[in-house]
Amino acid sequence: MLNRSPRKRSQSGVALITAIMIVAVASIAAVTMTETLQLSIRRTSNILITDQTYFYALGSEEWARGQLIRDAKRDIKAKNPYDALDEDWAKPLPITAIEGGTVAAQIVDLQARFNLNNLYLAEEPDQKSKDRTAQHSEVFRRLLNILELEEGLAQAVSDWLDQDIDAQFPDGAEDNEYLGGALPYRTANGLMSSPTELLLIKGITPEIFEKLEPHVTTLPETVTININTADTIIFRALVESLTDSDVETLISERKESPFTDNKAFEDRLTELLGDNKEPLKNADNTYSVSSNYFLLETSISMDNTNQYLRCLLNKTDKGVYTLSRTTGTF
Repeated sequence: MLNRSPRKRSQSGVALITAIMIVAVASIAAVTMTETLQLSIRRTSNILITDQTYFYALGSEEWARGQLIRDAKRDIKAKNPYDALDEDWAKPLPITAIEGGTVAAQIVDLQARFNLNNLYLAEEPDQKSKDRTAQHSEVFRRLLNILELEEGLAQAVSDWLDQDIDAQFPDGAEDNEYLGGALPYRTANGLMSSPTELLLIKGITPEIFEKLEPHVTTLPETVTININTADTIIFRALVESLTDSDVETLISERKESPFTDNKAFEDRLTELLGDNKEPLKNADNTYSVSSNYFLLETSISMDNTNQYLRCLLNKTDKGVYTLSRTTGTF
């Protein structure tokens, strides 16, 4: 009987260990490759779902544009064009089944809210511009008062918007104050691009912003408030001296018969306010019966993915244009 030498036994042991290591490494590599492949498949699937939901969202944008284009065509033909909540554009797209999920959309009149950029006053303004901005400032001041917020915030917002670098109001602030903070930054000295910009302004806390946000917007030009779509709070801010009962009456009446022009609104206010003409004089530049700016809000749920799309739409007599899009998940 032959005995293996210690050297041969050692070599056999090394070979066995090497073989085991190779198998182990190969197994680890196989598992890693499988996990990587599965991750890649999931990632690709998520990308495809996200892309698919986005294209469905763009489809809702076309729906909204179609609604507003038809409304614009009716306005052109109408003797007294107006926009009101009984029109087709104001009816939401109900939750609709799509392949693998649902989609819902709604068009919101942004001129039912107070446009913060109405407080912006260009350099060397004429008297008409000054008077108009002063009236809008009063509306905003009353809005703050109704929401039980400090009226001085109106001055801080005005200073944020104006083009100079010197505080123009006792409660205002300019670069020298904002640059002295822990995270220094400058004032906009121009139009706001989003209501969230309010959070950068002196005195506005997240709690204050939460109160203001449903009632304000930031549009690229000075606009009027649509008295056919404004809610109770904006209505009260719009015309001084209106009681809660007056506002409820006006909103109830417009459901049945929207205001077709400013005169119809003013005649009704005269009936409510009597001989007190002052509130009308102080607000005549701030309201109208039609709108040009709308917000499309779309939500899509698909394969456990929830995505939203918000579009700023501008309705003109030449067409409806998308000015901005915001997307995200919820």
